[in-house]
Formats: sequence, C-alpha cells, structure tokens
Amino acid sequence: MRRIGSTITTLAAAGVLALAVPGSAFAANGFLAIDGVQHNDPKGCFEIAHLSTVFNVTDTPALVHNVPGCAGGFVEVIPPGLAVQVPGTHSIYMG
Repeated sequence: MRRIGSTITTLAAAGVLALAVPGSAFAANGFLAIDGVQHNDPKGCFEIAHLSTVFNVTDTPALVHNVPGCAGGFVEVIPPGLAVQVPGTHSIYMG
C-alpha cells in the first residue's frame, strides 16, 4: 500500500510540473521567416499585410488563414521545411 501512495504522489507532482511550464515551451522549435524577417520559436498569429514569402523552418506545420487575425478556418498548410507565397490580408498561425 505504501508503494501505491508513493507512486500516486510522484505522478501528481509530475502533473503539477507539466502544468507549470510557461507557454513559450509549447512554441514551435526553429524559426518562421516572413519576407526575410526571422521569428524564432514562433507561437501565435502573424499578420501578412502584402504578398509575402513565408519559409517555415520549424518542427510544426504553419496554418494559413485567408483573413487577418487567424480567424475562421485555415486555407493552406505550410509543412516544416517549405516556403510558399502568401497573398496579402492573410495570417499565419503557429501553435
């Protein structure tokens, strides 16, 4: 019985530590380049004001939305390691 209590305590402590990790720990690893401007370990929404080249050098797919603010559904996925041209008034979400 003592072992079970110790195991539960250890698991509970691990769960608390996992929840205490700052949000930046969940950012993509690498960088997102928008018209040559590098965003390291990107997280969140990036606005695309005009026709732009977006290069995803992260370990996470980038989601392209056809409206500003990453609203609505996404219309394209930029897989890690690829560059695409994104029209203006679009936005990119990195989760």
